[in-house]
Amino acid sequence: MSRAYRLVTIGVGLFLLAATAAAAAQDHVVRVYYFHTTQRCASCKKIEALSTEAIRAGFERELGDGRLEWQVVNVDDPQNRHFTADYQLYTKSVIVVDRANGQQVRWKNLPKVWELLQDEKGFRLYVQSEVRAYLEKQL
Repeated sequence: MSRAYRLVTIGVGLFLLAATAAAAAQDHVVRVYYFHTTQRCASCKKIEALSTEAIRAGFERELGDGRLEWQVVNVDDPQNRHFTADYQLYTKSVIVVDRANGQQVRWKNLPKVWELLQDEKGFRLYVQSEVRAYLEKQL
């Protein structure tokens, strides 16, 4: 076997491995929501700002490659009202959702965001650790 042939074979193998990994990553997507209503207090706005900062600072690569999605949703909008029942929302909330093959497989409310409002570092670490746990879980 010639050296050029072996190099091409290795290159093709690495390409296929990378393509398979990328496809598998797209089959597993974590979506993080911040749910709010039209009427918002300073604390509600701060939760959104701190959550956005935690997600963007901690997961730039995952946001870029599509393994992680961040969405801010107003549940007062008619098309979003179903989320209140879907995630048993009773207040403004950060929810982490695990999706595999286009289907939701689990979700978690992050209630400590309210307790950590005055501890920005703790808030950021809490949100990032919960999201990371979902990203690392292979379904």
